[in-house]
Amino acid sequence: MGGAAALYFIARYRFSQKANFLLRSVKPTGTILQPTVTVEIAVQNPTNQRIILKSISGSLFINDKYLANVSSFGDQIIAGNSESIVKVTARPSAVGVFQSVRELLSKPIGTMQVRFSGTANVDGINIPIDQTNTL
Repeated sequence: MGGAAALYFIARYRFSQKANFLLRSVKPTGTILQPTVTVEIAVQNPTNQRIILKSISGSLFINDKYLANVSSFGDQIIAGNSESIVKVTARPSAVGVFQSVRELLSKPIGTMQVRFSGTANVDGINIPIDQTNTL
């Protein structure tokens, strides 16, 4: 009985380690007085079994400047051999928020380095994420 349980948890651990996280987009939203940023993260499951994304949390940086804490909680099932997009709305920190959001709006496409550094809980296993993208 104990061996079967250990085998099950080892298999789930291996499947959770195969989940891929890709930073897809970062868009300014909200109002001038209450700016927000919508972050889209693609979760890819290249295995034949479904995985359950329980949470994602971390920090968002624009050109190496901290912009906001990002978090999403609640189970999301990612079917085997598929991709799901997780949309998260972040509220930028008060320090430098207007400058950072203005930078998001004014910079030409392909000139901003956006980095998400955090952790995802997949099937009860914490997986580190460190994604940098030029947007």
